[in-house]
Amino acid sequence: MALLGAVVALFLGPASGPWWTVTGTETSKLLSIQVSPFYLQADATGLSTSTFFSAPLGSFTNLLLVLSLIALGTSSLHLGTWWSRLAVYFSLCSLSELYLSFLLMYHGALTILLGAYDILPPYSGTSRLLANVVGLDLNNHPNPLVTASFGLPFYLGFLGIGLIATSLIVNDISGKRETHEKRGVGAIFTTDSE
Repeated sequence: MALLGAVVALFLGPASGPWWTVTGTETSKLLSIQVSPFYLQADATGLSTSTFFSAPLGSFTNLLLVLSLIALGTSSLHLGTWWSRLAVYFSLCSLSELYLSFLLMYHGALTILLGAYDILPPYSGTSRLLANVVGLDLNNHPNPLVTASFGLPFYLGFLGIGLIATSLIVNDISGKRETHEKRGVGAIFTTDSE
């Protein structure tokens, strides 16, 4: 199951696209904000294109994801090694960091919008922004409609975390069954010579 988690995590890289987007509903020239654990891109009049922490955080997250993919792949091929379980735990932690990085980038996008327009877009769905927004076409858009949505990589990450956690639980249960038979004094003086 850890190998399946690695395959799912493979589709979560920087090339997978944005995890959350906000765009103008009535016109594409209003604004466009794309958030991923690897980048924050804001295309709107009067907004900075990124935040000061987005580039280093994105690079660090990308490095952790690559290391976790390598660790999951090798631990799936070498099941009995001492570092196999450690590699699976590391991969679970790095996928959790992927969501932490996404939340920091998402918070950065909300802070940019709040600072520039004094508005917060919806988390998901379509709603009106109660502000006058100058669009990318330099026209004034009073109370524009925007659409916000989470992308497929956002949901695939939960699937990857679930598969890796399930593999840990299954391996723990099967390990307890093997050691359950060896209890007491007999377990001290017996060895596995198989």
